[in-house]
Amino acid sequence: MSGVTVVTSASVDPVSDNDVKTALRIPTSDSTHDTLIATCRGVATEIVQKYLGRSITNQTLKLSLDALPYENENIPISEGISTGPYMSYISRAIYLPQPPLVSVTHIKTFNDSDTATTLSTSVYYVDSSTDVGRVVLRRGEVWGEMLRVANSMEITYVAGYGTSSGVVPMAIRQAIISMAVNMFENPEAIIKGETATRVSGVLETLLRPYAVRRFGIGFS
Repeated sequence: MSGVTVVTSASVDPVSDNDVKTALRIPTSDSTHDTLIATCRGVATEIVQKYLGRSITNQTLKLSLDALPYENENIPISEGISTGPYMSYISRAIYLPQPPLVSVTHIKTFNDSDTATTLSTSVYYVDSSTDVGRVVLRRGEVWGEMLRVANSMEITYVAGYGTSSGVVPMAIRQAIISMAVNMFENPEAIIKGETATRVSGVLETLLRPYAVRRFGIGFS
């Protein structure tokens, strides 16, 4: 199966329980609702991360590809899924989902004997200057030949805004806090009335500028 998997989860949360307590006007010394607050914060963080299609704080990911991507700017990129006729021109760049890209740990290819080959870092260039990072073949290099029929390439990389909450854009942090507060104050699955519309609109305003659309993920 192709796609993105988490190798090492983020060790730092973009928002703390105390941030949520402060928004709720609960003294940080009051531990009465700590469990519920932690749950709301964790769920809100997960939802926002999925919403954005981004890594918020640094985590290590692995992108598995069944086949090499093809050079066709008219076809939307899919996470870990690449199909197309072999006569198509193979792309020299592979875009890495869930940006921002920090670094590439390694790239491995697998042949039909399931033997792994780790590509030398001299074979490719890591471009982390764009919004969605990528690895690009250098001149005269190839990704590999006679690759395995499934999961033929693995790219392990680190993605995220950084290793502290302070480097995460304030709008993203505020959206997580607002969502966690709303969950705490409205535990029902469905919120009736105008409040739901206002909260949804605020979150969309905060997060839409950061949503990644290149991979067809995030809100439409």
